Amino acid sequence: MNNDENSLSESDRFEVANILTRRSNEIAGFADAYRNDPKHFGSVEMALSREIDRLRSLADRVKNATPLPGTSK
Repeated sequence: MNNDENSLSESDRFEVANILTRRSNEIAGFADAYRNDPKHFGSVEMALSREIDRLRSLADRVKNATPLPGTSK
């Protein structure tokens, strides 16, 4: 299998990063509403915060990834 079949173009990476960012923002909106509920659980709040950070970090890594030598840009 050729590397081009497994690589993402720059526009593909940008699109994936945007999807991850949008998803993290959706979760952040839910998390804000959840925090305002007096019956919320701290462990759920922490899990939501970690997932938001994970998605945003992954989006940054995907967006800024350097293509492997010999793959398309």
